[in-house]
Amino acid sequence: MASDTVLDSATQGRLLTEQISLLYRHAPSIYAGNALAATGLALMVWDWVDREGFVVWLCVLAVLTTARTGLVGLWHRRRAHIVHARPWAWVFTAGSGTSGILWGMMGGLFVGPEPLQMASIGVVLAGLVSASVSSLSVYYPAYAVFAVPAILPIAWRCLQSDDGFMRGFALISIGFVVICLTFAWLNNRSIRAAILLRFENLALLQEVSAQREQATLAREQAEQANAAKTRFLAAASHDLRQPLQALSLFIDAQANAAEAGPMRQLNGRMREAADNMGLLLNNLMDYARIETGALSPKCAPVALAITFERLEREFTPIAAEKGLWLRFRPTTEYGMTDAALFEHILRNLVGNALRYTEHGGVLVACRRQGEALRVEVRDSGIGIPEASLGDVFKEFYQLGNPERDRRKGLGLGLSIVEGLSRALDHPVVVRSQIGRGSVFSITLPRSEARPVAEPVAVTASFDRLAGRRVLVIDNEPDIRGALAELMRPWGLQVQTAESAADAITLATDPPHAILADFRLQDGHNGIDAIEAVRRHFGQEIPAALITGDTDPARLKEARQAGFTLLQKPTPAHRLAALLEFLLEDTPR
Repeated sequence: MASDTVLDSATQGRLLTEQISLLYRHAPSIYAGNALAATGLALMVWDWVDREGFVVWLCVLAVLTTARTGLVGLWHRRRAHIVHARPWAWVFTAGSGTSGILWGMMGGLFVGPEPLQMASIGVVLAGLVSASVSSLSVYYPAYAVFAVPAILPIAWRCLQSDDGFMRGFALISIGFVVICLTFAWLNNRSIRAAILLRFENLALLQEVSAQREQATLAREQAEQANAAKTRFLAAASHDLRQPLQALSLFIDAQANAAEAGPMRQLNGRMREAADNMGLLLNNLMDYARIETGALSPKCAPVALAITFERLEREFTPIAAEKGLWLRFRPTTEYGMTDAALFEHILRNLVGNALRYTEHGGVLVACRRQGEALRVEVRDSGIGIPEASLGDVFKEFYQLGNPERDRRKGLGLGLSIVEGLSRALDHPVVVRSQIGRGSVFSITLPRSEARPVAEPVAVTASFDRLAGRRVLVIDNEPDIRGALAELMRPWGLQVQTAESAADAITLATDPPHAILADFRLQDGHNGIDAIEAVRRHFGQEIPAALITGDTDPARLKEARQAGFTLLQKPTPAHRLAALLEFLLEDTPR
């Protein structure tokens, strides 16, 4: 326990207040003991004492006890408003000392000459002194001023006796009071230590409570920040995808209209630039969603063969253009994963492998490891220095691209791989040798179950679209114009409107299909617009939504409404396939 010298004044004040509070709490039991002892003594000494003087002594003791009882009551009434406890300690100590003097007078004035009388009074006084250790030692001065004057007079009387027994009793009494004073001192130290420990525990509890409140506040602020980031990302994604969608549609429309070779070549390069912009935007949005925790994986049995086939078709032309070979080893395994996110991981790994391979090629294979599957992407590329193995998954980190050539990406591919694998709980590891290539492997759970249905590729025939009326509702004039320019060469009759009210005003015949942007002006959305047009014509017109919004809540709302949803930027072939699907059962 810390000594008083190292306690600050505030702590010493709190400590004293606690001691005095305990002292006043124990006081009634002390007074009750005094009353019992006085009654017993009266019965013992009544026959040999001066009764008149003894009665006066009893009355003084009764008045003192009554006054001290009143003081206790006053303390309890004013306890909540007491600022300084020391005056109350002094008053109590004065009362305790007065009580000790009175009991000492009993031993000095009313004890007869007989040894038995002296010993009887001495035993009673010793009992009072020892019994008071537990209650008065809370505040040591209060005990000391009671114990010493209560015992010394009777001890002095016994020393003056010629009887050796009485002298021995006097020495025992003195030794007894010294022992009681020592025990009281040690008990006082223990009580003070316990009080200080309770202060420390209370301070610790307050600190823990404050930290818990701070943690709760920080968590709430983090949740609010994440929600704000999600809203910002959704808005930014929507606003960025809008002009990119218009650009992509204009390029597709121009491709359909262009006839001269040089123009077609230029159009192809424009298409490549637009696709790269879309890819970079998707990577940035994916990275942002990972960082804000906005991903919600939905795992189900996935046929890895289908994922391999799709990626092989996508990357084989890219590998051939670089003079590389690309092989996907056949597999019959099924993994438990989110199909889209897992394919995104593998796409980034294959693309990264091809980007950093100049000779040889890339092999993608699946190996079974107990109840897990390990999918590996092996390349014969430049390899990764051992010192850089821990850095390749960091955002914007690229090997061999100090000039930040955008044709080599943003350096987010492996960062997205790491984030997606963390979200899916599919560990990704890498091993590499300089000049010999790298191996990236991802481990996922193996599934015995099979998917309910495998995805089927959809193709469109422009012949089946000819003569159909399509209503486009979008608040962006550029996108309305681009969609019209793209779809009219397909033989479609395209009518555009910026809102449901505009569409109803302009339309004379009901359209065969409706394409509506999800987010419209003045808080309206495509779902409301489609329903309004349907009500106006009294027909369940086939419809779909096109959106650049990535807010999960909004996307869930669109899907719950039962509409097919295309994400901007939408390629021409996917838009044509969607229209063929919508118009499949619609009579001309």
